[in-house]
Amino acid sequence: MRLSSLAVFGVCGLIFGGWLMTAEAQDDSEKEFKKLSGVYTLVSGEANGEKLPEKTVKGSTLTLKGAKYTVKLGDITFSGIQKLAPTKTPKDIDATDSDGVNKDKTILGIYKLEKGVFTVCFAPPGKDRPKEFSAKANSGEFIHVWKKSK
Repeated sequence: MRLSSLAVFGVCGLIFGGWLMTAEAQDDSEKEFKKLSGVYTLVSGEANGEKLPEKTVKGSTLTLKGAKYTVKLGDITFSGIQKLAPTKTPKDIDATDSDGVNKDKTILGIYKLEKGVFTVCFAPPGKDRPKEFSAKANSGEFIHVWKKSK
């Protein structure tokens, strides 16, 4: 009898503990979304080891509002939803476009926010999350450096 009570208590503890960790992670994400919310302009970018053309960089914007994003990159505009894991090192970001060429595809990335500069590095759809902020030739990875507008 005593053993079964301990087992039930242990299972409840695991379930409740898992819920707390999930709630805590959600709270961390919400705090991070608040920090990130705003409008950004593209400072620089690189894809597959090549710098983005100045024409693409100029006038490109990123708008973040909670988990939602809208990107205007050159002549292309797309939007979607992102998930954050701000307690990891580097911090994880998953982006799922709701339109455009990557509609309904999730890309895995990493990010950092330092003094109003938001840097992201993403792998192409279906590939593993980048481990570092680089976009080597033929990797399919890209890096964008965004500066928050005041």
